[in-house]
Amino acid sequence: MASELQDTLKRLIGKSEVLIEKYNVLKAEKEAVDEENAKLKADIDRLKMRVEALEQDCEYLRIARTVSANREELERNRVMLGKLVQDIDKCISQLMD
Repeated sequence: MASELQDTLKRLIGKSEVLIEKYNVLKAEKEAVDEENAKLKADIDRLKMRVEALEQDCEYLRIARTVSANREELERNRVMLGKLVQDIDKCISQLMD
């Protein structure tokens, strides 16, 4: 009877050790997966920011294309912007006086 109890206890200890080893393996795997998950989330955030920047650049290019459709318009726009810059400079100089 005592030997049966010892055998049962040894089996329980052996099974507990196996369970602990499996737990440690699963814990290490979970930590690795969590780390990879964090890296992937950071990549997603970085890529979202890149997409937003590219969409903004695309929108700017669309606007620029519609603003200056041909050479005459481009030159007219440059002259107009030049005059606006001169007017702004005059205003700034008047404010400084």
